Amino acid sequence: METVDFFPIEVEQTSWQNSNVQLKAIRHQVFVDEQHVPIEEEIDEHDPVAMHWLAYGPDDIPMATARMLPDGQIGRMAVLKDYRQLGVGSALMRKMIKYAVREGHQELTLNAQITALPFYEGFGFTAQGENFLDAGIPHRKMVLDLHQFTDHTPKPVLKEITEEDRQRISVEGLDQFRDQAVSLVQLAHREVRIFSERLEAAIYSNTEFCDAIYTFATSHPLARVNILVRDLYQIRHQTNQLKELCHRLPSRIQMRKFNSLEPCLHREFLLIDKSGILYKQEPERFIGYAVSYAPLEAVELVEEFDNHWEQGEVDPELRRLHI
Repeated sequence: METVDFFPIEVEQTSWQNSNVQLKAIRHQVFVDEQHVPIEEEIDEHDPVAMHWLAYGPDDIPMATARMLPDGQIGRMAVLKDYRQLGVGSALMRKMIKYAVREGHQELTLNAQITALPFYEGFGFTAQGENFLDAGIPHRKMVLDLHQFTDHTPKPVLKEITEEDRQRISVEGLDQFRDQAVSLVQLAHREVRIFSERLEAAIYSNTEFCDAIYTFATSHPLARVNILVRDLYQIRHQTNQLKELCHRLPSRIQMRKFNSLEPCLHREFLLIDKSGILYKQEPERFIGYAVSYAPLEAVELVEEFDNHWEQGEVDPELRRLHI
């Protein structure tokens, strides 16, 4: 059986002002050197106002780029020759689609080289109109309707965000971490994510916290709790109320062992939706902060958590169901 080696891909959203040296280098190799696009056509007036993405590979080597104009047009997608057929272009496209949905775009457009039509069709783009030449290369316009990626379920009525919601609360000690964890879960609408070293019982295995998790998990059909733990020893060998909830509500509450091949510098955090954070800042002591509304920071943690979650391992001990 063929073995597929893990190939790390890190996609970073950036700007022309911050990363034009790397962007120019990749695009020059692909478009000017390989495809013989006139150099005066490769850089244009749209670059300074576009949103750009860079994909990094092993040893943080820049290997691909793409851009999106304010009207949702994707362009200048280029992957260096040595890194093709490794999923790099797909990683870029997923990031751009997620960004466009989050920003409220209705559709994405692009002018695809004819040889790349199947790649974009795989993401749901449809070709429109006739073929045309761009820099002497046959292209065709393609469109992606983003409504299919939108959650059409009724949204909860959200309270008005106040300055108090944006304030960071200093947290010290297990009791304060438990109290803040309970408070945040009580504010959650659809998603709770927990990343933990060993799922400290004083915080996560107590009646108050588990009651809050149970109430949340049963509040809506789409409510989900994902728990990622580095060390499952205590959970396997000690009574843990949160583990029992996983057994009772396996479709709503899931636990996995951290098994990522990628490094993670975080020790402990709890996220609600894409807004609230409880974060442990010191490795050996429960010292950190809580904030109920910090979307920019929360989204970054959510994306990192979800990446590690996909590589997580379901422990056989946790598969046991109580009937």
